[in-house]
Amino acid sequence: MAENNRVALVTGGAKRVGRAIVLQLAKAGYDIAITYRTSENAANSLVDELRHAGRRALAIEADLTQVESSVELIHREVRQYFGRLDVLVNSASIYKAATLAQTDIQLLRQLDAIHVHAPLLLCQGFSAMLRENRGHVINMVDLLAARPWPDYMAYCASKAGLWSLTMSLARELAPEVTVNGIAPGVVQWPDDMPLLQREQYLKRVALARTGTPQDVAELVEFLITRGTYITGQIIRLDGGRSLF
Repeated sequence: MAENNRVALVTGGAKRVGRAIVLQLAKAGYDIAITYRTSENAANSLVDELRHAGRRALAIEADLTQVESSVELIHREVRQYFGRLDVLVNSASIYKAATLAQTDIQLLRQLDAIHVHAPLLLCQGFSAMLRENRGHVINMVDLLAARPWPDYMAYCASKAGLWSLTMSLARELAPEVTVNGIAPGVVQWPDDMPLLQREQYLKRVALARTGTPQDVAELVEFLITRGTYITGQIIRLDGGRSLF
């Protein structure tokens, strides 16, 4: 395998939406690095699948709530294994409910670390590589950043921080690097979401259905292949939920 192939790093790439993004980018010809926090078996299985398909692939165990040590590790591993980076997808996330009364400083720090601090520091560390390769950054935001739920107050606030960071990074890394955010509505139901709540949600979606992880993955691919005149945008991938 040639070692000058384009390389994508997808944080939180072992499962769910992250995994769909990884598979889509591998299909598009990218070698892949992923990070995972607890999903070791899923990460290793995915790497095996990618290597079997002829891609170079690397899984990095990194708890991005411990941001300084994790970012340093990711920088080192990607540089040593691939020697380049073309695409950074900041997909790692923690989705945790907490009302105002339930929110504490530990939760605030944890959510800000994974949703704001880690994306910023990863962009900082990889900026030279991304500029050199005229690369792309995709931040996985959330529709809730603009339409917050009180029961997820800290989560929504941290995703709003990532929304703002996306705009700043787009200005800072231009003209060599594009930076965009994707703000999905529901593309995969939370495992614990009751049926009644699901039905109520869909009544407020113009297209009357959820999206899929594949919808996200295909949008990521578009932004780094054919949508290269787009930067500084937050794309609402929500089936029209934000219309209501």
